[in-house]
Amino acid sequence: MRRILPIPPIKSVADQVRDGLRAAIIDGQFAMGENISEERLTALFGVSRSPIRDALNALKFAGLVEIVPKRGSFVFLPGDAEVADLCAFRLMMEREAATLAMAAAPDLLVARLKAICARMARAEEDSDHADYAHADTAYHAAFFEFCGNPLVCDAYALADARIATLRTALTAPSDRHRADSFREHLAMAEQLGRGDLDGFRATLSEHINRTRRIATRELQRFKTKADAAAAR
Repeated sequence: MRRILPIPPIKSVADQVRDGLRAAIIDGQFAMGENISEERLTALFGVSRSPIRDALNALKFAGLVEIVPKRGSFVFLPGDAEVADLCAFRLMMEREAATLAMAAAPDLLVARLKAICARMARAEEDSDHADYAHADTAYHAAFFEFCGNPLVCDAYALADARIATLRTALTAPSDRHRADSFREHLAMAEQLGRGDLDGFRATLSEHINRTRRIATRELQRFKTKADAAAAR
């Protein structure tokens, strides 16, 4: 009997728009709180309004877009409480995913983390803040890639885009934060490499809690600038 080769699924137009808009928001091409009207997106993506609406609704479900009746669609703009909730959720999920990954594929996980640390070092040398943020996101995604539990991955996917957006918009641009962040990423890779889960968990907690403090501070600065610009 012949083996039937799987055919990769073809993405719908709405899915392509969703993925493109998601990436644009994460990369900061659309600022937090920015109005992203259907008319504007129709022109940018060169498609009709129907797939634009489907994409916006999908991103609303992911918490990345807010749809306000009679006003339009906006990139999410969190308050301090949402930042705190995202960081608490992130710590809980990453701690569990890393523990599972160390049981399922420790060598693969550690090798991936060390390779990403090398990428982060190159990005920092080149002053490439965007690639540093991408590498940072890939580092933490590795815990889920190797955890072996798709339900844990699905749970984290509910917030990963918002977490990545906060990283790009608020924490990656900070020189001091990147320096501290890089040291912590190196330390976590080394701790996992020698099987020191307690040390890893302590460093991860310190890393995410410091990220929360910086994100909260930078968010207030962002909102102050946005309010000043709107008042002109």
